[in-house]
Amino acid sequence: MTATTRRRPSPGQPTPSLAIVTTADRRFFLAEHLLEARRGSWLPTNGAGFDEDVNIYLALLLDRLAVGAVDARVVPGLAPLVPGPDPRLPRSERAAWYRANADSRLLGLGLFARGDMVRRRETPWGWTPDAARRRDLAVATACYEAAARLLARGPSQGGALAAVLGKLAEQCDDYAQVLGVLAVRRLGLGARLSNAELTGLVGTRAEADAAQVASLLQSAPGDASDVVLDLVLEYKRRPGAGLRRRIEQLARVAGLDPSRLLTAEA
Repeated sequence: MTATTRRRPSPGQPTPSLAIVTTADRRFFLAEHLLEARRGSWLPTNGAGFDEDVNIYLALLLDRLAVGAVDARVVPGLAPLVPGPDPRLPRSERAAWYRANADSRLLGLGLFARGDMVRRRETPWGWTPDAARRRDLAVATACYEAAARLLARGPSQGGALAAVLGKLAEQCDDYAQVLGVLAVRRLGLGARLSNAELTGLVGTRAEADAAQVASLLQSAPGDASDVVLDLVLEYKRRPGAGLRRRIEQLARVAGLDPSRLLTAEA
């Protein structure tokens, strides 16, 4: 979709039945759902320090994806790090190269449950999905960190962007989780419907089915208990007040006792 100008229909012409979507409309939609996804993933804005700037960055990143922007600098596997960008490029261009690859990995991990969106296979030969995710998360983190350091050493106007990229590097896994919640519970990406369910989405049952789908998207995910246990393992490796609050809140939604989980021995 591209930005267009809203025009009044000429006299005698029918009024269009579909609203024309502008760039501002699309960005507002994405930003609104991103904030709701943050709330639903127990990673509230500014929960561990100011990061409103990260929200803006992610919303614009989603907007570029929505219009089908393709960046030729994105490369597969470990290529963003080895060999990395051409060392003869200026500092700003090397930073942009790392940033483009980090953005691609973050969007892939969060929205599509795959980090490498260049290779055809979702999981490389000889890898497990978990191993591939750890690799792609490590690549995204390293690329964000490299871009932030390159920008921080440059002119002062790169300082604000360097700060945002530094926050993405520090909490890359958390922001991937937020995008995952956005994909599944807000946008419905990856949903699978049977033929009967698809048939039921049309006709007189459309409104009732739409309400049911909306209810499913707002409800706790079916694997909420698995998410809680993963967070508990992470808490044992890296304890923190913010992570503890997320465990306590999500555990209650999943029907688990957070006090027993947090006091159990590793």
